[in-house]
Amino acid sequence: MTDNATASARELATRFWATANAADWPAFAALLDPELVYEVPQTRERVCGRAAMTEFFRTWPGSWQVELLQLIADEKSAVTVFDFVTPSEPRMRGITLFAVEAGLITKLTDYWPEDYEPPARATAVVQRY
Repeated sequence: MTDNATASARELATRFWATANAADWPAFAALLDPELVYEVPQTRERVCGRAAMTEFFRTWPGSWQVELLQLIADEKSAVTVFDFVTPSEPRMRGITLFAVEAGLITKLTDYWPEDYEPPARATAVVQRY
């Protein structure tokens, strides 16, 4: 496996979803810049920082997996199209934009084609704007 310093945006995006699916939170956090910003424009949610982002994913209500459908990348960015799958809800198609600097993910932006209201969170790291 490539270390983060030399990892491409493609590798980082692939590892991001693989570590999230595996609930390997130390490996997940290692991919993120300490000052990472995550935003969901549709729901006006923002999470700032490596620790907060890891907490946000770790405490997502219920069990879930991401099925990666498409990945497009260049040197400093990647786009993934995926299905968000839970045992109790219909699949949701999502699109994530990744920005990468110095081998770390610095910004994530999620877009969801269908309207939804975010679920109640078990953590206070999410800001609404």
